[in-house]
Amino acid sequence: MARTKIATCCSRFRTKRQSTVIQGGVRYTLASRADSMRPRQPNPLEVPNYTIEEAARYLHILPSKLRYWVIGDEDSAPLTTIYSHKPMLLSFKNLVECFVLESLRHAHNVSLQGIRHGVEELRREKPSKYPLADYDLSTEKTKRGVTIYLEDKGVGTTHLVNLRAGGQQVFNFLQPWLRRVERNTHGIAQRLFPFTRKEYLNAPANAPQFVVIDPTVSFGMPVLVDSRISTAFLLSRKNGGATIPQLANDYGRLEAEIEEAIKIEQAA
Repeated sequence: MARTKIATCCSRFRTKRQSTVIQGGVRYTLASRADSMRPRQPNPLEVPNYTIEEAARYLHILPSKLRYWVIGDEDSAPLTTIYSHKPMLLSFKNLVECFVLESLRHAHNVSLQGIRHGVEELRREKPSKYPLADYDLSTEKTKRGVTIYLEDKGVGTTHLVNLRAGGQQVFNFLQPWLRRVERNTHGIAQRLFPFTRKEYLNAPANAPQFVVIDPTVSFGMPVLVDSRISTAFLLSRKNGGATIPQLANDYGRLEAEIEEAIKIEQAA
């Protein structure tokens, strides 16, 4: 009798610690309750980190426009997925998605309505919550113009939006924007080289890449490329009386790099 009770208790203990499910003909052992309660290591690409005002400054977008994109309204769903509403904070992936959205908006003939429809379809078809950050854009020329696709490495392409006549010129304009998003071999965005001045949005091919946003460096704040020198720190030193030549000499950088780094912090 005692042996039966002990066996039953052990069986219940094992059941509580582990359980097995069969899905698609494959047997999976689920993690124990203790394992499931352990805190997961946050993904730096998805950590809420940027205020609306900071993101708007880095992307040269009006805060009201950016807020509409990330919140939506009664008739329009958000164009990216955010997880911190109080306070309202964007992650690096949110930042990249808004950068790609702005690049599409700057390309003529790409309407926000068309982009919204494409993004909604992508969310249904793709496992990612951030399709514009996790997949690269490609293009295919047809008789009716050019179609922009979201490229899934090794799987194929998914239709994003059709461009009307003249679409090839539109995509040629897009390419300098898209090259500013550095992706890994799976197509996932890892670093962003923001425009340091708003006027570069109309001449992206001529814009320097002196500043980078890397979520694994300096808490994801903009820094000079190949350094941990934040643009905010350079501006604070300039406001404290340091000159551009002095800062360039102190950090062994070009004066042009220092000047561009400060410009992004001074963007309205």
